[in-house]
Amino acid sequence: MTLRLDPVSLALANPLSLLHNACFPADSWDAEAIAEIMGLVGFFGQIASEDGTPVGFVLAYIPSGACEILSLGVVVPRRRYGIGSALLDSACREACRRGADSVVLEVAVDNAAARALYAARGFGAIGRRQNYYRREGRSVDALVLRIALAAGALAI
Repeated sequence: MTLRLDPVSLALANPLSLLHNACFPADSWDAEAIAEIMGLVGFFGQIASEDGTPVGFVLAYIPSGACEILSLGVVVPRRRYGIGSALLDSACREACRRGADSVVLEVAVDNAAARALYAARGFGAIGRRQNYYRREGRSVDALVLRIALAAGALAI
């Protein structure tokens, strides 16, 4: 399959909400929330497709010097095929291109696969948010991760 990354636009708010729900059914964002995020100054995002089928996305923005990855997801059947890595690397490159000095994000403490991806890229923990994510019948803490985008700091 051929992976393609394309910039997102407001016209994709509804398809992105469906994709977000497929990736995060217990804590998904609706089209209105995604459209509101897309209206933020400094917003950018990408949608990943394989042979025309959406399989993942990344939504980010740069409110000041740091880029915040708001959400990054890959549909379950296509996880562990490098799609998340491609989206993360692309978002970090775009953040650097736009002048960000670092990238921050949250990851659920129980998401071992995502934590391994971020650790492999050099992200380090800088904080913890209690009960940040919703799961069926419970909440899960988030680790706040950061990577500097200084020259040579990002191996992408």
